[in-house]
Amino acid sequence: MAAKAARNDNLLVRWWWTAIDFIVEVKAEMIKVAWPSRDEAISSTWVVIGAVVVVALWIFIVDKITAMAMAGLIRLLG
Repeated sequence: MAAKAARNDNLLVRWWWTAIDFIVEVKAEMIKVAWPSRDEAISSTWVVIGAVVVVALWIFIVDKITAMAMAGLIRLLG
């Protein structure tokens, strides 16, 4: 009984069993995941690419307008 308790108190043994328990739980949760089909993944990817392009254009336009406004103010005050 004392040997079993001493084995459980060992840091490496506890870490090992904790890691094994974690991997077993991850495997159980991954089985529950509803994975998208190939078509769903492709269409979602296109939506994300489109959103990134729209946001990038918006940031570009606002940056250019702000830069022109700042240049105008500097020219006006300078």
